[in-house]
Amino acid sequence: MANKDKKKSKAYLIRRFFSIVFLMVFSFLVLAGIGTTGYLHFTKDRDIVEDDNTDEDKKGVLDFFKKNPKKIRTNVAIFGVDEDQTRTDVMMVATFNSETKKIDLISIPRDTRVFLTEATLADMRSRNSRVPDTVKINEVHAYAGKERASEYSVKEIERLLGIKIDYYIKMNLEGFRKIVDKMDGVDINLPRDFYYVDRSGGLYINLKAGPQTLYGKEAEQLVRWRKNNDGSGYGDLGRIETQQLFLKAFAKKALSPRNIPNIPSIVTTLFKYIDTDVNLDDALKYVKYLSDIDLENINMVTIPGEARMIGSKSYFIHDEIETKELVDKIFYTDEKKEEPPTTEDSKDAHIEVLNGGSVGGLAQKTSDELKIAGYNVVKIGNYKGTKEQKTRIFVKKEGWGEDLKEYFENSTVIINDSTLDANVDIQIVLGLDEK
Repeated sequence: MANKDKKKSKAYLIRRFFSIVFLMVFSFLVLAGIGTTGYLHFTKDRDIVEDDNTDEDKKGVLDFFKKNPKKIRTNVAIFGVDEDQTRTDVMMVATFNSETKKIDLISIPRDTRVFLTEATLADMRSRNSRVPDTVKINEVHAYAGKERASEYSVKEIERLLGIKIDYYIKMNLEGFRKIVDKMDGVDINLPRDFYYVDRSGGLYINLKAGPQTLYGKEAEQLVRWRKNNDGSGYGDLGRIETQQLFLKAFAKKALSPRNIPNIPSIVTTLFKYIDTDVNLDDALKYVKYLSDIDLENINMVTIPGEARMIGSKSYFIHDEIETKELVDKIFYTDEKKEEPPTTEDSKDAHIEVLNGGSVGGLAQKTSDELKIAGYNVVKIGNYKGTKEQKTRIFVKKEGWGEDLKEYFENSTVIINDSTLDANVDIQIVLGLDEK
């Protein structure tokens, strides 16, 4: 029985990792197309838009922007449903700012606790008297019933984040391999060997390190990988970084000038595997503007909070204050008019130096140099995640880390409090460019 449960657990984890990747990949294509290009097409090519023959009763991107000519931001709720189409396995909001050309992907943990409103509860209980007043957000889809599942799921996201959702996209995962194949594969440089075999679970992963082109089956192997059979690997952190490595490569290929002419065919294929209130015909009109998207302007975040057992049930309890701050920063800050961040002295901060490069002893050498310069290095070690050319300086607050960039050949500062230990204010991950 234990082995059976373990196999079910493995299968669930694989499905979940796979679904997250597919959702994010889809966001790059569809949101970029309907968000950026809908606005630009209307404002820059007004005459062309006005001449288009469209059904005014059909909800689509073109109609939306006609009715909202001054709208700056477009918000899309994205749902990945489980195999029986009952619960939402993955939930996120993709939002595009047409002024800054920035895309934010906000993940909402499926176990997030929500308290249903009296009106929602009454409607759900009219069909199922056992619906509780406190549920996980992914259960809303099931309790609402097939006809109103998307509507109520969108409502709960709007209540949770305090924003208005313009569109929803709900998808299954069957099309992942077909999409990669339709793009003629994805070019990627794998940082290590990926080898894992689970015959009982039907999982076979065998990918070698180095530059290569991954087609559908190989791409699926990569995004399903967590560790190797010999135990090597970096667990969840490594899995996430590997998926992000693939996503960047996928987006680069999808949005490349050579691939832009193929986007209509790709999006048409994608629409076979989704349920959405975005009209395909309208979305396809804007794919030619996909080249306007800057991959550096794509930001991925998760609402802040923590997992907690309440009674016999495990929930994700979102931090209301920090979530509001996150929403304010993304949705309500006038990014065009922001003053440049004030640079603060990082010498009072607790600094961790990790060797993510290819030179042995580099963390110790860097630590010694920083200490001589007056910085407070409290910890050194080797980085276990995916190696990158650029040195990454992770900081807990804006303004820190800028004064450290002069010590490195190629570096960037990233504000990310969630990945740092409590006793570390700044984490420096040395890149491959450092010697």
